[in-house]
Parts: sequence; C-alpha cells; structure tokens
Amino acid sequence: MKWTLILLFGSSLAVTTLGWTYHYSNKAMDWAQARQFCQENYTDMVVIQSQRENDHLVSLLPNRISSPYYWIGITKNHKNETWRWIGNNSTWIGNQSWAEDEPNNNYSNEFCVEIYVNKGKNRGKWNDEKCSNPKYAVCYKSQCTESSCVRGTCHETVENTTCLCEPGFKGDRCQTAQCTESSCVRGTCHETIENTTCLCEPGFKGDRCQTAVQCPHPSDPLNGVYSCREGNQTFNSTCQLKCHLFVLVIGSSAITCGATGVWSGPRPTCTIYKQALMAVSGCGAVSAFCCICLCWMKHRKRKKLTQVRQPEEVTSPFSEVQG
Repeated sequence: MKWTLILLFGSSLAVTTLGWTYHYSNKAMDWAQARQFCQENYTDMVVIQSQRENDHLVSLLPNRISSPYYWIGITKNHKNETWRWIGNNSTWIGNQSWAEDEPNNNYSNEFCVEIYVNKGKNRGKWNDEKCSNPKYAVCYKSQCTESSCVRGTCHETVENTTCLCEPGFKGDRCQTAQCTESSCVRGTCHETIENTTCLCEPGFKGDRCQTAVQCPHPSDPLNGVYSCREGNQTFNSTCQLKCHLFVLVIGSSAITCGATGVWSGPRPTCTIYKQALMAVSGCGAVSAFCCICLCWMKHRKRKKLTQVRQPEEVTSPFSEVQG
C-alpha cells in the first residue's frame, strides 16, 4: 500500500511519495519566477520522464477552476530548437503529451510549456505558452543525498529511490563490498562494510594476495656460489649451490624459499677434497682408537668376572685316625 501525504508549507503545497516529493505554489507567476521559486525552496522545476509519471503528477495536482495550468520544466530558446527538459537536458516527449493542435507557437515566442489539470479530454496534456504569462509552479525535491548510496549512484523514481552500485559492491545502499573471483588472487575473500579483505595463502601477501613472499638472495659460501632459477627468489622457489672445481658439496645442494621469507633447511657448504679426505681419515683413526679401547675394556671386565666365579680348593690339616 502506498501512502500519500499532502502538506501545507506557507505559499506552497507538497505531495510526498516514497521517492522524490512534488511541490506546487498557491501563487501564479511567470516561468522564470516559477523556476526561481522551485530552486530557492526545493530542488528545481518538475522534470517528467514518462507518461506514467505525467499521469501520476496530474492526479496529485488540484484542479484550479479559474486557472488550471501549471508550469513544467521543459523549454527552448528559439522556435527552431528542440524542446528540452531542464537539469538533465532530456528530450523525452510522449506520443500523447501535447494537447490537440499543440504545440502551435501562435505568437512565435511560445517557448515554455504548461500542463492542464482541468477536467475533460485535455487533462494532463501540454500546451506551449508565452513564458511571461502567469501560471502556478510545480517543483520537485530530490530525496537522494550524499549519504543515500555509500558506493553507488542514487536514482529516483516516482515511488522510490534506488542505488546503482559501483562494481564490487551490493546492498540497498551499496554499503557492502562484494567478493568476486578476482578479489583475491591467492587467498580467501571476506565481505565487510564498504570493503573486502583477503586472507592470504601461506607464502603470499598484498591487499589482494597478489604478491609472492620473497626471500633475500642467499649469501655465497666459501668456494661456492648459489644459482637461482631465472633469478627467482619467491615462495617455494629453490636455489642450487654450485661448488668450484675440485670442491665437494657437504649436505643437500638445494635450499627452498619458505612462506615467511626465510630459506628453509640447513645450509650446504663447499669443502676442498683434501680437507674432506683428512677429515674422513681423522674420523677413521678416532673411530679405530675408540673401538680398540672399547674392546680392551670389555676384555678386562670379562676376565674379572671369571676370577670371581672360580671355586676354591680346601685341604683338611688333620689325617683321619682309625681306632
């Protein structure tokens, strides 16, 4: 159900609907004065954009017996020009807008338009008229404000206001950011008021998770150099350690860039063969010495246990006497 409220404001009447509001004066004035009245008190002179809106407006305007005519916001400056609506420069004119035999430009200077609200076949029809003649003003007041649509453009209709949202936003007032397939490159999108946030996958960062985490170039060890594929040092990429000629790689030769921007795994080293052989020989000698010591200790322990368990021989000091 639609409610219509008629209000009295001094010298004007207002008809309020769910969208914009219509206002009209109780005093007749020429077209220029009528527009000034509308701009000073409301938004502007009424602009009609459809036959439905035309009929709706006429149904709200009172029928004035002595002069049932109202100025509307369509005009031109020369007889050879096209009729245009003020404000939006639209040229809309319905197939049945003009009254019979109108516009006729009887006086060669009828460059303004009035709308009839009297009863009969001409009700709601238009007539071109001299702009200096007195008529009642019909105004409108916009219901769209700067806060009507948070991230969109406000559009008014006869019975409502709607918001045309910017790409990526939704809601009655375009107040909610909308997740799309491209919102987050490597992450999960979450909708919030006026914005979207991305929860990035491990190893990625940025407003849209569009940038891979990068590790610093690994420092080259003695006798070797790191080689990274195509210079890439981003998440999950690997760098390979290449040792100089006659130098041995100790450990895994590859390191991987981690999700936190740190190279993972122990760093390999480059060791000269002679040093490596000496290290192996030294380790072998130490191992052999340890083995000998361990065997000797086990032998001593076994010998000691054998001596403890051996039974002792006992000899009686007295000879058996037979009687």
